[in-house]
Amino acid sequence: MKKKVISKDILVLTALVMCSVSAKSQTDDNLYIYKNGVIMHREKAAIVDSVAMEKDKSVITLYDATKQVLYTAPRSQVDSISFTTDVPQADMLDVRFNADGTATDLSPMQMTVQKIGNTQTVYYNETYKRYVANFVNPWAGNPTGYYRINWENNTKFKNMLANGHTLECIVMGNYTPPIANSEAKWFSSHQAGGTGFLISTISGSRKNEITFLPNVSTSGSSTWRWATSGIVPEPGVYYHLVGVWNKALKKAYIYVNGELKNTVNADGNFVLPQSGSGWFGIGCDPSGNNGSTAWNGDVVLARIYDSPLNAKQVSKLWEQVRILEENAPQPMVSNISYSSGYPVAPGTSFAIEGIGFQEGDMIMLQQINSSNSITILLENVTETGGAITIPEELTSNQYTLILIRGDQTQRLGTCTFTVTTTLPHGMKVIAHRGYWDKAGSAENSRSSLQNAFDAQCYGSETDVWITQDGHVMVNHDATFNGVNIQNSNYDTCKNLTLKNGEKMPELKDFLEMLEKEDSCKLIIEIKTHSDEARGKICCDSCVTQVRRMGLQDKVEYIAFSFNLCREIVRLDPNAHVAYLNGDKDPQTLYNNGIMGLDYTANNYRNNPTWIPEAQRLGMTTNVWTINDRSEMIEMSNLGIDYITTNAPETAKEVYEYYRTHYQNKGKDSGK
Repeated sequence: MKKKVISKDILVLTALVMCSVSAKSQTDDNLYIYKNGVIMHREKAAIVDSVAMEKDKSVITLYDATKQVLYTAPRSQVDSISFTTDVPQADMLDVRFNADGTATDLSPMQMTVQKIGNTQTVYYNETYKRYVANFVNPWAGNPTGYYRINWENNTKFKNMLANGHTLECIVMGNYTPPIANSEAKWFSSHQAGGTGFLISTISGSRKNEITFLPNVSTSGSSTWRWATSGIVPEPGVYYHLVGVWNKALKKAYIYVNGELKNTVNADGNFVLPQSGSGWFGIGCDPSGNNGSTAWNGDVVLARIYDSPLNAKQVSKLWEQVRILEENAPQPMVSNISYSSGYPVAPGTSFAIEGIGFQEGDMIMLQQINSSNSITILLENVTETGGAITIPEELTSNQYTLILIRGDQTQRLGTCTFTVTTTLPHGMKVIAHRGYWDKAGSAENSRSSLQNAFDAQCYGSETDVWITQDGHVMVNHDATFNGVNIQNSNYDTCKNLTLKNGEKMPELKDFLEMLEKEDSCKLIIEIKTHSDEARGKICCDSCVTQVRRMGLQDKVEYIAFSFNLCREIVRLDPNAHVAYLNGDKDPQTLYNNGIMGLDYTANNYRNNPTWIPEAQRLGMTTNVWTINDRSEMIEMSNLGIDYITTNAPETAKEVYEYYRTHYQNKGKDSGK
């Protein structure tokens, strides 16, 4: 029989064949079915998706979003339905993700939602009863898949933002702890203005926390209003977030799971983003016409309200989400983890960790944006997980992993499989400015160098400047606490105190420590001084000190200046020198005795022939500064030799994976 269906999107059922609809308000947002004034059934409104009646009017049925029956009854037992709510409705933007990977704006504005790239996937989430978007971008890096909503030329939308607004979203981050100290954004429209959410970086009292960040100014210039939440997101955990800018009250607020976490002053007028960045990114932040500071994980919904919502209204939004979460089905398997992006070979074992796997479980690999799938038996099942054998027919691509147990299924996540028969050796680890991200340490400190030694890194990178009286000081920036190092004398610089209480070191202090170390090299970056002559004096002093202490085999050099690289080669033709600026091809460097490329990931992506060309010439390749595991894997797969990173422990884990898996394949084991 055909059914007449009325969607919950209408919010108030004004007619249902012969059933009347009560206008009586229900403050707890339930749907009620009445017979002779008696409540026959009650259902949480957030769960109900539609109400249907058989064509012959004999049966009424309630469905959730998966078309599962919530309640059914003969028409004779129902004479009225009350389904009202005072939950705020998003009138500027209400993004719904569709099963085919596209997205639609359900708000009255009906904005166009563009899908950019093809690495994001959409799947049906049993908890939230809707399709959600999953992003596999490099954390805080350049996105390979995101959604874009243009508003720069939409005067009405622009004025709505400027008069005060509210942003709502549900989001989950996917990363391997510890969280990177980098801005990552999932729903924002920033760039010297704008509004949106992000994970902030460490600065003063701020930590890597969920933050609502509108740009509101009394002067017209860019002024960020940091409504931090105090919450560092846990991987795999969903958060309901609401950010409010109330222009009239001159305040900005952030709510997490219905609870007000912070209120900050936000007096002034809304500052628009830079020209070209007037669009909202879901899965990233605008950077002109491109995305940046990308998100890895899920975005369930993204909404914008014209008015600044109050605490009661925010509570209503959270109540809808809380009900769904409390009624969520229990997963068959929890604590799921696996290694995505690493190269695999047919016939090798791929581990999937998790609690709750059982003998006989099957794993389906569903290729993203394709109907192709492979179903494989989960083997070697223990209480902590199991493994599948990589089949011959698997091709390099992204896949959704789905657990199949009888007629039950559970989405485990997405995984990038890189199928290869030529196995890379992995990148050896260089600690950027030393291994400083530990308690009691600081960048370019003696303790950061010792930490790099203790972690058995391949190298520890450091930065040097020469003072007016010829002392080579270790520091990244040209100035420290207001002191310009290259324009000062040693007596001034030696008393400068780092954040961990140490005094600023000289290069000779590091060389004395290196003299007692056998496994870690010192990578000396000659900074670009105020003029080339000063830079060359610094080069000469560094090479002279290293030679005097007999440490030539323990030291390598890098510089952004091509001429300073050539100067090091002139002073010591046997020194290993690498160029940082990324604008020279391997042959040009080789012709000048510079035997290393030390470039960014984008330099290598944009010039795919440079790595094999460097290998052919016997040169080394290094990538800087990579802190995200997925990018580490990507660069390792390209065959790069070294990585400079602020996360040496993560990089060592990645390196060890390659070394242990592939040392028996006839490749360099890294020893």
